[in-house]
Amino acid sequence: MIDLLQFDRTVFVWINTDWSSSILDVIMPWISHLGDAATVWLWIALIGLLMIRQLARSIKTDQGKGQRYTIIRAVVFSCLYMALIYGVNAGAYNGLKHVSHRSRPFVEQTVTLRVSSTTASSLRNNSSFPSGHAANAFMVAALLAERLRRKRYGLYGLATLVALSRIYLGVHYPSDVLVGGCLGLAITWLMLFFRPLRDRIAQENLFVSQN
Repeated sequence: MIDLLQFDRTVFVWINTDWSSSILDVIMPWISHLGDAATVWLWIALIGLLMIRQLARSIKTDQGKGQRYTIIRAVVFSCLYMALIYGVNAGAYNGLKHVSHRSRPFVEQTVTLRVSSTTASSLRNNSSFPSGHAANAFMVAALLAERLRRKRYGLYGLATLVALSRIYLGVHYPSDVLVGGCLGLAITWLMLFFRPLRDRIAQENLFVSQN
């Protein structure tokens, strides 16, 4: 266990210190914001708009009104379900934070802290494990990958960058983001294949194939 903790700290120092770059200093904070709690709601709205665009292409001109109602109902249901997925994810990682009480890197050791003092003071010092940003990022990537399957590798790559940004900024250890990312993926994949949603997706696919 001691060796694992030491390895965790060694990897943290490598990313936080050895990766130091003026370009990353500018880019990483913006990338990190992609996993903010407030940003998640924007992602859900964006996925809803993407669904409308994809389903609207299947509307026939002589069946417009009925099909538009079906689209709106399907999108509203999906957005509500995505909100539920986010709620379950947030409950899971916040619950683990409360149980683990792991101190953040900048509390335990000397780090290169790349967030403002205001941002650092707003973070709970004992809520490092797991990373909520990493969980949010991989949750959103999984949700988007359901709609944009050909771009799934790029989406998961971007989620990985969000996770790495939390280490680079000095607010999380590597194990924090690893567990957070796995947690976000596992819960999202499980709930996406939950029977009521799977049946709804099947109905949606049937609707698309019939038009």
